[in-house]
Amino acid sequence: MGHLITVFFILLFVFSYIQDRRKVTNGFLLTLALLSIGGSLAYEGVKNPGSFYTYIFFPLFILLILFIGLSGILFIIFSFFNTRKIYKKEGVSLKNSLILALGVGIILLNIATLFNLDQYLQREFRFIFSFARFSIFYFSFFLFMFTVSALLYQVYFPKLNKDYIIVLGSGLIGGDKVPPLLQSRIKKGVSFYQKQLDKNGKKAKIIFTGGQGHDEFLAEGEAMANFARSLGLEDEQIIIEDQAKNTYENMRFSAEKMDAQEPKRAVFVTNNYHLLRAGIYAKKANLDADGIGARTAFYFIPNAFIREFIAFMNLYRKSHIIIILSTFIFSLLLTFFYNYLN
Repeated sequence: MGHLITVFFILLFVFSYIQDRRKVTNGFLLTLALLSIGGSLAYEGVKNPGSFYTYIFFPLFILLILFIGLSGILFIIFSFFNTRKIYKKEGVSLKNSLILALGVGIILLNIATLFNLDQYLQREFRFIFSFARFSIFYFSFFLFMFTVSALLYQVYFPKLNKDYIIVLGSGLIGGDKVPPLLQSRIKKGVSFYQKQLDKNGKKAKIIFTGGQGHDEFLAEGEAMANFARSLGLEDEQIIIEDQAKNTYENMRFSAEKMDAQEPKRAVFVTNNYHLLRAGIYAKKANLDADGIGARTAFYFIPNAFIREFIAFMNLYRKSHIIIILSTFIFSLLLTFFYNYLN
């Protein structure tokens, strides 16, 4: 029976992944499948001591326990070292401090738990700690699910048959210069174009998408096209989209630039930490395209990924607000009735 459950979860994940690679629930289903596989290995290992399964399960189990036990401490240490490096490379700012804030939050949570701080509150207000724990668990669950799904989404080997390559824009330096982060996207897009051309002789159109910010002298799409020309890309293969102000508009306006009389096999290019959310926006814009990620300096990824997660949660903010607010009201009413009856 246990093995049937494992097979069920594996098939459920495979079906969901094939149906839509961009679904965040894929990360949750993959986790369930892996846990089920672990459970099956454990069952076989206990049922057949000294067997092949025993030698697989117990080392994996020990490694998992060690990872869980040390993950909090390792993350705190990592958050301080990573923040020090990004401050040195990118400067001190709120957006560069998110991973540090998460590390400090874990420290404060452990202090509150260790010293049982809720005992210092009046009984009527102690529910606040329970509500805080629920909120932490709630957001941690979605962060985990988003992280696994984002890693899973990066496993993509696109066919070399694309008609369009969409390169997503970001801000310019000094109002007209393409920064290294954006350069990596352009280089990735041109590299894919050249790889496809060399493989089967098919020329794709590259859409450079991004509007002009209030502090920019020209549209990001235009600046990106200029940089691509310096890499040897021909004008005939360039399409400029110069109105988009966000990722959703990048996708929607790029789709409008595609020739309605031609096929629309497309792929989009962005930095690897941004892939999943960009894919979600592509779906919202009715654009049938998956993404390939440009490499990003490792020190930059943690803070950027936390921003991506915040933006992802913001996509469904109404649902999250309703759940969190309902939980708070329920906790408040439960506390009120408990105190009233006692």
